[in-house]
Amino acid sequence: MVLLILLIIILAFAGYIIKLNSDLLANKDNILRSMAALDASIIKKNNAILDVLSYAQEVATKEANLIAELFNLRQEINKVKPKIVNAPLRYQKQSEFDRKIQLFLNACGRYPELNKNASFQKSLLNYQNLDQAFKENVEFYNTCIDKLNWSIHSFPSSILAQMDNTKEPPSRYEF
Repeated sequence: MVLLILLIIILAFAGYIIKLNSDLLANKDNILRSMAALDASIIKKNNAILDVLSYAQEVATKEANLIAELFNLRQEINKVKPKIVNAPLRYQKQSEFDRKIQLFLNACGRYPELNKNASFQKSLLNYQNLDQAFKENVEFYNTCIDKLNWSIHSFPSSILAQMDNTKEPPSRYEF
């Protein structure tokens, strides 16, 4: 009877370790998937903003410096390859770009010509939809980062992470 209880305890512990290892591998895989989705969203969103900027460039003369700065920042982001090692730099530049885009979009309200332009409004709506999808991808990415960090830093999965040489994930994406 004691041997049976001991066997059940050993099997339960082995099952628990297998589950922890499976969770660790799933968290690592989710990081890669979420980064791919986030980078794809960045590319789509940054391409969509080109239409918006092009329409505004003709009308928004007071924002000419900001528009030029946005074009330059977008080029800088595109130069950074979407790789894990480049994620902090790429996402920091994207975050800066997003802040300036918000300034630009706030300024667009001062131009009645843009508000009346159907093509501009269509491009703006397309951008806003892509921006919403981007924000959802950021939430998923940050959740994956948190889960992997928890797996790496909590006992006993931290032992499995060390045995598997699991590296720290990139930092969270901050808006």
